[in-house]
Amino acid sequence: MGGRGSGRQASFGLMVDKCHEFKSIDLAWLHRQKLMQMGRASPITWSVRGQQTGSIGIARLRGGIRLNYRQHSHGEEWRDVADFIPVVETVTNFGSHRQWFQCPSCYSRCRIVYGSALFRCRRCHHLKYETQYEPPFARAATRALKIRERLGGKGGLDDLFPPKPKGMHWKTYERLQAREERMQEAWAIGIAQRFRMFAREDA
Repeated sequence: MGGRGSGRQASFGLMVDKCHEFKSIDLAWLHRQKLMQMGRASPITWSVRGQQTGSIGIARLRGGIRLNYRQHSHGEEWRDVADFIPVVETVTNFGSHRQWFQCPSCYSRCRIVYGSALFRCRRCHHLKYETQYEPPFARAATRALKIRERLGGKGGLDDLFPPKPKGMHWKTYERLQAREERMQEAWAIGIAQRFRMFAREDA
């Protein structure tokens, strides 16, 4: 798997990598594509302006997903990678369940993993959301973050939604949560459109 971020160390200092510049796998997108059915295996590909920029194999196994792809660093030979991303569940405020990836490096829960030498969470790759000179879809991420900040949240979009602040009506809280989910959906769709992602059945 080539592309931006492959085989490079995370950036520090003045140079900051942005989430939308990296190939990503969104758990919600996998569900929409019906790729989270137990035992399901399929390749997914990314493309930009009709040119394929990367591909991996994904298989749904008990406890998570396995990613199979080839990767190389500058000056090194290509190598085969088999990466396992755990999938865990949490109980929502309304009694249902929500699935998350669990980053294999830091064990934090996240909805999106980003590809470099390995697929990991935003923090492990030291990625930032675009806040200046935003592409249109990134504004949705900014709005979602502002909703979280209003509720006292200090993390990113992959963190659990903040609990209801004391004194806030449940109706207001639920309205903000629904709006934040719509903004996250717009963000995810924008990411997929930036790097066109396709899935197909194995022959």
